[in-house]
Amino acid sequence: MPGTVAQLPSGAATLKPEWVPDDADGMLDFVNGRYYLAGQLRGIGTLLGGGFDSGAISASGMYINFDNANRPTPISVLLTRLLNGLASGMTLLFEVSTSASLGGFLLYLGTNALFDDASAWNVVTIDGNVFDEGSLNLVASISGAGPHKIALTFNRDIGGGDHEYAWSHDGNAAVTATTPYAAWPMTNAQLGWSGFDGDGQQLFQTYIRSITFYPALDPTDLPALTA
Repeated sequence: MPGTVAQLPSGAATLKPEWVPDDADGMLDFVNGRYYLAGQLRGIGTLLGGGFDSGAISASGMYINFDNANRPTPISVLLTRLLNGLASGMTLLFEVSTSASLGGFLLYLGTNALFDDASAWNVVTIDGNVFDEGSLNLVASISGAGPHKIALTFNRDIGGGDHEYAWSHDGNAAVTATTPYAAWPMTNAQLGWSGFDGDGQQLFQTYIRSITFYPALDPTDLPALTA
């Protein structure tokens, strides 16, 4: 069972498993209960804390909905990977599945554990919006129940002080937006919610099947990831 495998302790540094894509440096595979990050196999309990409920993981993925108790908070090496990745530029590939309309925060990175109390943030909503506290407001068109692959590039340095964000889903060409500044240094993250339960910003009837970690990729590389 995925929930059982997920509780295996972290191992020593190891060769990257064959199920992690060649050009990726980490993957959280909730469907199969296997997790590799920062050069090691990990137990999911060492990566997610806060309101995380390991019972929400099944062969369908990790389920988040307004009426369940799963509110995962990245901790330890997962938090470090996300924060350092934002600072240096990163690409994340999310595989998700939903039986309803897409809605809610897919990922929140900010200066406070609660989005509403943060002074700076990078937010991705599952229905196609990426925004920060400044001028970033990337909007993609995605809808419909079922499985989706969503690739996101954050804060890619393109020179001249400019930084690029990109979104591609289901094999579509990437939508991009550029900021004339780098992302603010962040300290906190939430996966699938905003840090405050009951505000309606958590994912709606959504399974996160996997998350794969890459260095910041060019927008032209993203459709191949999501096809």
